Amino acid sequence: MKAAVAQVKLYNNIDANLITISKYISLASKEDIDILCFPECNITGYVRDFSKVNQNEVMEMLNIIQKQVTKAGVNVIVGAPYFERKKRFNTAIVLLTNGRRHIYHKINLTSSDEAYFKRGKEPLIFQVGNVKFGVLICRDQNDPMLAAKYKTLGADAIFILSAHFYEPIEAIRKINKNRALPVARAVENNLFVLKANAVGSNNEFISLGGSLIINPEGFVVREGDKVNEMILSYKLSKGDEQQENNLIFHNLYL
Repeated sequence: MKAAVAQVKLYNNIDANLITISKYISLASKEDIDILCFPECNITGYVRDFSKVNQNEVMEMLNIIQKQVTKAGVNVIVGAPYFERKKRFNTAIVLLTNGRRHIYHKINLTSSDEAYFKRGKEPLIFQVGNVKFGVLICRDQNDPMLAAKYKTLGADAIFILSAHFYEPIEAIRKINKNRALPVARAVENNLFVLKANAVGSNNEFISLGGSLIINPEGFVVREGDKVNEMILSYKLSKGDEQQENNLIFHNLYL
């Protein structure tokens, strides 16, 4: 099972984000990646007024991405604002190559999230091949009990979709914290953690990348830099066999 995270720039323009998503799915397909995870709200951008997002455009974009997922043979996780029961959530949407979809709503909201989104309530477990995955979104990484629940549900790995946008000084101050928490979740629960973070600036805010893949022993086996777009991939093994891992570095919009 070759799993990967995409560290990419986010734009407050759905069409621009679709170009990024499409290019990275194509790249993942060429590298025989089985599942690729993008950052939080990567379809719409994160630093924005979500009340102005057209939900029909989001759903249309998901359908477009689904067609590429099926054609490319790469399972994908994307982030977007998502309406359900007339409520808006900060959501991770799992698009599988067989056409099935799974939905996870962010549970631990930031103060900026609370202005637009309702709180999710349920964890999500889904399976690709023989590997069971859980999903977290950004601040969910702070919650040790949520990660532990995934372990009890049988997860082998957890994806984290993040968009750590802060004012520049705060962004630098929070680098260590946002690196340490996924490592802690991996070690506490003896599972893989794969974190996709945004990179680049949006309005006056900046996200310093640092996407991660961490093995169950807590070793950071892949780590993104602070400025470039890239894919980090790793071959997940449930046994003691040798891990095969790769770093794919690809610049877009630089």
